[in-house]
Amino acid sequence: MYLDVTHLDYDKDIVPFIRNGIIIDTSIIDIIVNGLVLTRISRKESKDLPEYDALLLFLDLIKMSNKWDKFVITPHILTEVCTHFRKTYNKRPDYSNIVEEVFPFIMNMDEQLVTKRDIMSCINFKKPIIEIGDISINIVANNFISATEKTAILAKDRLLNGEYKDNPNVLVMDYESIVLNLL
Repeated sequence: MYLDVTHLDYDKDIVPFIRNGIIIDTSIIDIIVNGLVLTRISRKESKDLPEYDALLLFLDLIKMSNKWDKFVITPHILTEVCTHFRKTYNKRPDYSNIVEEVFPFIMNMDEQLVTKRDIMSCINFKKPIIEIGDISINIVANNFISATEKTAILAKDRLLNGEYKDNPNVLVMDYESIVLNLL
């Protein structure tokens, strides 16, 4: 189910879903990483970075600012983040400083392992969509659901988010419909 920030009862609408952490997608981590680099290394104001500023405002709203250990990633998401990070920043002369600034928050995130067997069982061979990061998020979310636990997903991916729009055990925090509306 999608988060509705217009009628928000934090204890009822948020807390049960974030108790196990928030499964976070690569695109959200990229926004955080870029914001950290631009504000802490390049010394820009966060208000000059509207997407980053809106994301910080949203994390404040759901009381998750600086609680990096409550964000859940998979090794596949981490691989995507590291690939984007390297392509974006490795040619900069201050690359070591950037790594030193950014990686502690990633190290604090929780990790859920996803096996090759789990991934292979999720691929539709008739209409294959092979987005390993998204598949790994689905597996982690489905593992929580199978254990009759609630979870939350924060992603910028409409297809991924749409898979859980009717699931009462998954709180979908859709970046485009919620976070960007805070701008």
